[in-house]
Amino acid sequence: MEEPDRLLGGVTGYLLGLRPRLPAAVWTVVAGGAVSALGNGFVLPYGSIYLHVVRGIPIPVVGALLSFSALASLLVAVAGGTLVDRLSPKAVILLGLGLQTAGFASLGFATGIPQAALSLGLVGLGAGCFFPALGALLAAITTRAERTAAASLQYAANNLGIGLGAIVGGLLVSTSRPSTFTLVYLLDAATFVVFAAVAILRVPSGRHREDRAKSSGYVAVLGDWRFMAVVLFNVMVVISTYSQLDSSVPLYARVFLRVPTAAIGLILAANTAFIVLAQLPLARAVRRVPRTTTLTLCGVVWAACWMVGWLASLQRGLAAAAWLGVFAVVFGAGECLLSATLAPLVADLARPALRGRYMATFNLSWSIGLLVGPSLGGVLVGSFLRPWMWLTWAMVAVGLALWASLLARWLPEAVNLAPFTA
Repeated sequence: MEEPDRLLGGVTGYLLGLRPRLPAAVWTVVAGGAVSALGNGFVLPYGSIYLHVVRGIPIPVVGALLSFSALASLLVAVAGGTLVDRLSPKAVILLGLGLQTAGFASLGFATGIPQAALSLGLVGLGAGCFFPALGALLAAITTRAERTAAASLQYAANNLGIGLGAIVGGLLVSTSRPSTFTLVYLLDAATFVVFAAVAILRVPSGRHREDRAKSSGYVAVLGDWRFMAVVLFNVMVVISTYSQLDSSVPLYARVFLRVPTAAIGLILAANTAFIVLAQLPLARAVRRVPRTTTLTLCGVVWAACWMVGWLASLQRGLAAAAWLGVFAVVFGAGECLLSATLAPLVADLARPALRGRYMATFNLSWSIGLLVGPSLGGVLVGSFLRPWMWLTWAMVAVGLALWASLLARWLPEAVNLAPFTA
């Protein structure tokens, strides 16, 4: 009996060791973010279906409306970063939550293009305020040694929330009953209200007390060439990975590999499930590794991932779906490594008095990537370049690995070395 007890004790100790030792405020923010992610999961996979099938908006206009939301987020991000520095991260988080609450709640009642545009515009404005403020707040309430664990925990919790929300949303909505979509949009809005209430009661302001009169705003941020090299690195990451997983990969799989729609949903679920299970163990595994080494590994993992996708492209139907399931899991490994590394790196590079502007500029890299990536993916899938899509993104991933190795030479050693919470 001794050996099984020792084994059980070892497993239990390992699992308990994965639990990050973080301030209570971080756990509160992560929990609030997970609740709002659950609400987003109710609606995000079904937004285009709702607008086209239920509300009768033409498909090209649906695409334009979704792009309009992303554009609104991009345009307000600069102002949002300034507000974070002048007011506080908490104040701008509440502003972003309020705008998203209004946007999602009204979208459930939108019956035409103008109402949908207004609602999605509010959602985009709210997101543009919320995400830079959230990054600044987490940086303010953690030490350098805690940021990797905090970023990993947040990413895993968000994926868990979105994954569970998508399952629940799929059970609730029906295209034959528009009221079911109104319901899930109202539920989504309610989760933002919950997050706001928690933030008001339990979250510190995160305001930096340094004199801001001496700061030079975005001029200083854009003049920080090391930080801008990291931002451009992330632009290419988002273009070549996240935006393709949401656009060109499902389209290629459904139309050209004849993968059933239900199987595509399972493939994406495999990606989310892997992230939830592997995020904290992988973050722990690389906690002693220089950050640029981990980013280089991200490029290598994604190159391998796209080669798996190429193997999937040689199959059809369920055989292709099986290979794409492997693709989704390997893709998730790259996501875990990136989320454990990049956000803490940006937080360490940011000057405290300009933290909001740094986070807003970093958030722009996501907005730009998500705007440009689907169009590039569409060109590859919809033209004679289609057979080369997988190999093209594999080569981009190799380029990202080389870029990360250059960052190792450019970044200060004190920033590149990854601290960890004992």
